[in-house]
Amino acid sequence: MLFLGIDMGTSYFKAGLFNREGQLVGSGSVKVPVHNKGVRAELDTARFWHSLRQCIHAAFEEAKADRRTLTAMAYSSQANTFILTDTGGGPLTPLVLWTDERVPDSRSLTIFTAQEQWTETTGIGIPFGAGFCISKAQWFREQAQDLWRRAAALLTLPDYFTFCLTGERMVDTSTASLLGLMDVEKQVWWPEALAVSGIDEGLLSPLCAIGAAGGTLQPGNPLALPSGVPLFAGGLDHHMAAVGVGTGAKAKLSESTGTVIAAVLYSRNPKRLKEVCMAPALEAGAYFKMSFDRNGAAALEWYRETYALPYTMEALLEMAAAVPAGCEGLEALPCAHLYAGKSGFLNQQDRFHHGYYIRAIMESTAISLKQLISKVDTERESNAVFSTGGGAKSALWGVIKESLIGRRFYRNKNNEAACRGAAMVAAAGAGIFTSVFQAQESWLPHE
Repeated sequence: MLFLGIDMGTSYFKAGLFNREGQLVGSGSVKVPVHNKGVRAELDTARFWHSLRQCIHAAFEEAKADRRTLTAMAYSSQANTFILTDTGGGPLTPLVLWTDERVPDSRSLTIFTAQEQWTETTGIGIPFGAGFCISKAQWFREQAQDLWRRAAALLTLPDYFTFCLTGERMVDTSTASLLGLMDVEKQVWWPEALAVSGIDEGLLSPLCAIGAAGGTLQPGNPLALPSGVPLFAGGLDHHMAAVGVGTGAKAKLSESTGTVIAAVLYSRNPKRLKEVCMAPALEAGAYFKMSFDRNGAAALEWYRETYALPYTMEALLEMAAAVPAGCEGLEALPCAHLYAGKSGFLNQQDRFHHGYYIRAIMESTAISLKQLISKVDTERESNAVFSTGGGAKSALWGVIKESLIGRRFYRNKNNEAACRGAAMVAAAGAGIFTSVFQAQESWLPHE
């Protein structure tokens, strides 16, 4: 009996196989093969499925398990990535990623999304921009009119994933919450937003809750998994990572440090907050409140690849551990990797070795995370923070965060939190547990 959680993140696709006791028995990871050309960021559908098959193959190989032991599966996904398909479900476009920066000429969306009504209805607390699916959909309406007229469906990434595997069309409210088209409280498509966006509701799939049954895998499915395996709707990768470390049953607040940093609060308070995005959570009346920032771990890898390639990241972290807090004045600006050379660092001195720069980046990220936490948890609902993402693997980073933020940090003791959260959803959907909360209690007894 195995449960598969697939994480379709921005930088990596991952697969995690978990047994009945919640132990990770096999995993696989593949860098997302994005095709970047100018402002475009796309993913060919063939490469998409090939990458996922690689992840799954590695997971089963590590687990030394037969695919016929797969009991159920669910996903974790990035949001605002989409594809246009024809009447037969065939792709008219590659997957258009949320990082794509095609911008339409029309100002109607910008004016509409600047209104308080948009924020109140959708629960989206971030400014409208190119990252939104509806922005790029408008671009297709303006710049590729023939293609747009032929489109029979606009499928988000998890929607496309489910449709190709089971033939069912459905999109979870967790990822759909960031489209700018959903009424977050009523959990329906918002007619006024659809009208302004020029998207007919018939192009979109029906909304569903996290954990909804998405049908069973069809014979000859693109993941080469056994037919008949049930697939359950997951949610946004940051939400699923929060679930995977116990947010809901065992904690209220979690953070994720990866390509971006995010803070997620599980709350029953429907109050809208500035720069915070709300989404329906695991039960009626509960919400995921999330704030995020791009000042994540990307700068660490950039520094190593640019200035310290002979060293492993582990070796650099050891150097950083010997550097005093505050780095003797060295300061990394947010997203230091986006500046020319080392100009993203202030107060540099010749005597500063690699460890200083690595620690300065980690402290910069911790400061940004402190700001995110203060935004989502305005009423201090939690004094503890559960860490997820690649950054949770670093004990040093945990110490830095705890010191700067002033809340108790608990590092994730289990790998692949987003995959684990998805697998919990699958296990609950399959009837192994009565709820995702019970799965958390069972699989994370000492967290």
